[in-house]
Amino acid sequence: MLAETLSEIAPLDAAVMQVVEKRFDNLSKLQGSLGRLEDMVVQYAGIIGDERPSIPRKCMVLACADHGVAKLGISAYPVETTMQMTRNYLVSKGAGANAMAKFSKADMVVIDMGIAGDMSDVPGLLHHKIAWGTKNFTEGPAMTRTEAISAIETGITVVDELVERGYRCFSLGEMGIGNTTSSAAITAAFEGLTPKEATGRGTGISDRRMRVKIAAVRQALAINNPDPEDGIDILAKVGGFELGALAGVILAAAAKRCIVVIDGFNATAAGLIANSLSPLCKGFMLASHLSAEPAHAKMLRVLGLEAYIDMGLRLGEGAGASLAMHLLDISIKMNDDMVKCSESKVL
Repeated sequence: MLAETLSEIAPLDAAVMQVVEKRFDNLSKLQGSLGRLEDMVVQYAGIIGDERPSIPRKCMVLACADHGVAKLGISAYPVETTMQMTRNYLVSKGAGANAMAKFSKADMVVIDMGIAGDMSDVPGLLHHKIAWGTKNFTEGPAMTRTEAISAIETGITVVDELVERGYRCFSLGEMGIGNTTSSAAITAAFEGLTPKEATGRGTGISDRRMRVKIAAVRQALAINNPDPEDGIDILAKVGGFELGALAGVILAAAAKRCIVVIDGFNATAAGLIANSLSPLCKGFMLASHLSAEPAHAKMLRVLGLEAYIDMGLRLGEGAGASLAMHLLDISIKMNDDMVKCSESKVL
């Protein structure tokens, strides 16, 4: 499945993008005055191959899993928080992710990729649990290579089914105590950063926890020696099941000519994994916001992406991606509704 998906990823439609750029230049406004809102439409048009794109049907894919490294106390919250928040998404529906998905008019799909607890009674949850959390990667690999591929292919399967139902825009969300530690290790492995450069405070941890977190990343890299040329190796050794699934979402979206809106630090780590498997997939990514995590800006530069929003967000759960999806809707409407200069009675 993974090989077939990778073979289907093709470049954006440059001819369509050129047409849309010229159309914007001829609208009843100063050239370039809509700034990067124009870039959004040009990119989306090139993805779907349509010079007059309509607002897409949107879905937030929120993947959840636990991390064995969390037992070291690298988070301000206990491991059980992953279970509690996942229930919140689907039972009370009162989390930040729910509010933001509603704001951006996106449906929400929540996947159990490896929560460390029984979630069989949660209504609407997609059950794809690979294991009850990854292993502690300071003692060895987080997962096997087979499990890493399975995580990616789960994301592919979910998107393939959603595309069949008419969705064309996907945003990424994640939940899992310990996942910023995993993302820091992924980032350090890909970019050659030191553990201190790659690691941020995540949930707002204390100085003491921060030292433990940096030490965990250092130990994980030293003991596992992930291969920076092999994204699957990095995912298997220092990644998380939910990050693998999100990498699969990106790859499947690219293969199906859909746009995928990257959220913050963790989602961008998934983007690094997807990009290592198919560099063409970065053309289908839209970077939503600049995370408060210090390494996030470096990650986006590696992908050749620039964040549209910088508000110090660190919620995760697809919050920044939801704001960017709303901006995409606005830019598509402007492209559709504004008249050409030749049709304007003013200009």
